[in-house]
Amino acid sequence: MSVEESGMDDGMWLTTEQAARRLGVKRETIYAYTSRGLLRRASDGTRGSRFRRDDIERLAARGRKTREREGSRAVLESSIALIRNDRLFYRGYDVLLLCRGMGFENVSHLLWGASVEALPAVPRAWAFPREWRAIADVDRGRFPLPLDRIVSGLAALSGAGHRSVIEEDCTVEAERIIAYAVYCATGVLPVEHGGVAGALARGLLPASERAVMPPALVSLVDVALNLAAENGLAAPTVCSRIVASVGGDMKAAVLAGLCAMRGTAPGAAAYRVEELLGRYYENPGCAQVAKLVASDRPVPGTGHLAFRQRDPRAAILLERMAAEWPPDTELPAGGALRMAALREALADIREAGLVPVNLDFAVSALCFVAGMSPGAGEALFSIARVSGWVAHLLEQLTQNTNFRMQFVYTGPVLRGSNG
Repeated sequence: MSVEESGMDDGMWLTTEQAARRLGVKRETIYAYTSRGLLRRASDGTRGSRFRRDDIERLAARGRKTREREGSRAVLESSIALIRNDRLFYRGYDVLLLCRGMGFENVSHLLWGASVEALPAVPRAWAFPREWRAIADVDRGRFPLPLDRIVSGLAALSGAGHRSVIEEDCTVEAERIIAYAVYCATGVLPVEHGGVAGALARGLLPASERAVMPPALVSLVDVALNLAAENGLAAPTVCSRIVASVGGDMKAAVLAGLCAMRGTAPGAAAYRVEELLGRYYENPGCAQVAKLVASDRPVPGTGHLAFRQRDPRAAILLERMAAEWPPDTELPAGGALRMAALREALADIREAGLVPVNLDFAVSALCFVAGMSPGAGEALFSIARVSGWVAHLLEQLTQNTNFRMQFVYTGPVLRGSNG
C-alpha cells in the first residue's frame, strides 16, 4: 500500500529515520517491528517506507510503561551462560576456547553440569532406541525441510507413548533426543557417522554429493554446533523452561522450544540468509543488500539483541571458514563460487554500514558454501539449541520457578460487579 492509496496525509506517517529516532532504536529494530506485525508500513514509491504515527506512539507508550514496571519484573537466576563485553561463556568458560578443542558432545555435557575434568577425551557417539527409528521414518517423505521433519518426528514420538520423566536418566534421555532429531533431519545415525557433527555434515548434503564432502566440513559443523548451543533466556528457551516448570517431560519441553524457534528471528533468519546468498551466487554483482536497504527492508542475519557491537560467535565461525577454505581451496559442487558469493555479500553489508552479521547468518553461510540442502542452517541451529534447552530444564528442576506472570489490565471498565 502506498501513502497516497491510504488516503492519509504525510502528517500521519513517519519515515524510517523519524520512527527510529522517536523510539530511540536503530533502523534494524524498526524492520524487526515491521516483520512482527507491530508496525504498518507503506511506500510512496519515491521516498522509501513510511510508518503510521499512531503505531509509533503506541510502541513509545508501551516502552514507557515497561520501563516504569522494570523494577518489579521477575529475574531468573542461571549459572549456564553469560554474555559480557560481547563475549560468551558456558559455565564460566569462554566459548572461543571451547571451540578450539572440544566437540559438541562434550560441550553439551559441560552445559548439563559435568566438570571439564570428567569429560572423556573421545566421547562415545549418541544413539537412540531402535523402535524410535520407525516413528521418524513414517512421515519423512512429507516434509521437504529438515526442521519440519524434526518437529514432526518429535511430536510423533511424544504422542506414541514414549514418555520420559526428566528426573530419570536425564542426560541419557537428552542424548537420545538430540540423536533422534539428527536422524529425523537427515536419515543418518550419529552413532554410525562420527557423532552429531559427522551425521549432520553428511546428512544435510544432497544424497548425490555425500560421497565428496568438502574438506574440514565435520570440524566446522562441530564449531557451529558449539557456538549455537546456548545464549541465555531467548524466547524458545523460556518456552522450554515453562513446560518443565509444570511437570512436562523432556520431549514436550524440547518440542515447545522448537515450535517457538520456528516463529522467532533465529529460526526465520536462517532460511532468508540462504536465499540472500543464493541471489549473489546466481547473479554476481547483484547488490542485493543495497536493494534491501534502499527499499527499507531488513537484511537477514544482521544485528543481535544480546550483543552490543558484534556477535563474537559469527566472527569465530566465519574466521574458521576462511582459514579452512581459502580462495585456492578445491571445494566440490561449486563451493568456490558459493564462497565468492558469501564474500561479496559480506562486503556489501559492510559497505552499507550495517551492524555486523550474527550467528544465524554465519551458520547459514557455512551450510550454503558446503552445498547443503535448503533449510540446513535452521536445522543445524535448532539441533544445537536443544543442548542449551536441556541445560535449562535441568536447572529448572532445582529452582522450581513459578512462571505465572503478572499483568496490568487495560480493558474496558468493569460492569455488573458489586465490588
